Amino acid sequence: MHTLLALGGWIMRRFRCAAFAAVAAFGFAAVASAAPPPPPAISWTGFYIGGDVGGTWTSNTGTWGLIPASPNINAISGGNGGSGVIGGLYAGYNWQFAPTWIAGIEGDWSWAKASGSFSQAWTAKVPPPPGTVTNTNMSSTLDWLASIRGRLGYLVMPNLLAYGTGGVAWGKIDYSATALCSGPGCVPTYSANAGSSSTQTGWTVGGGLEWAITNNWLLRGEYLYYRLNGGPSVVAQAANYPNNPSSFSWSNTNISVARVGLSYKF
Repeated sequence: MHTLLALGGWIMRRFRCAAFAAVAAFGFAAVASAAPPPPPAISWTGFYIGGDVGGTWTSNTGTWGLIPASPNINAISGGNGGSGVIGGLYAGYNWQFAPTWIAGIEGDWSWAKASGSFSQAWTAKVPPPPGTVTNTNMSSTLDWLASIRGRLGYLVMPNLLAYGTGGVAWGKIDYSATALCSGPGCVPTYSANAGSSSTQTGWTVGGGLEWAITNNWLLRGEYLYYRLNGGPSVVAQAANYPNNPSSFSWSNTNISVARVGLSYKF
């Protein structure tokens, strides 16, 4: 009888343990099923459009001289360095061709207002008479920039892209210049003025970081370096000196752009 009672107690203890384990497993499964599902993986593939704003810095070299070249008056060269605000629109397409690699193409157009100039007195092998005033001023102003670029990036994290970019670029630049000599050394006064505006072609390279805030909204910060080729050369007739015009020329233009942008991916 004692043996039967002990056996019955052992069976009851095992039954209670099994029942407790079953209840615990059921409760854990219920809690797990009630937990929110993990967020879906971010997809970078798709078209996007956005806007950006930032700063731009430009530089080129302006050169002035007389025609024909004077044996006494030296030619003048100076840098036209300037800075300003830039902002515009961009659009493109991303293709996530591997788990951590993104390729794409992008086009952008940006309005800018970055001006630079220099002003120098003439230098001569023989100093002019006292009271003579001379000056050459040359300037350039960047009006807008545009580019079509390829992009290649690597996902540092699922929602953070580090990328490089490069392609063809265009920009519109306005140029102006004056050359003046007055006083005892220039009787009558010498005055020449020039102006030019041109759309130039070049290239751009750069890179940046882009953060997928959500599956649709992308925030970026990037730097681009531009080289626009073919600064103009202008011959300007001088008042009172028809046989001695001024020659003004500008070099290629280098441009740096740092900007932030926000885009929507469809």
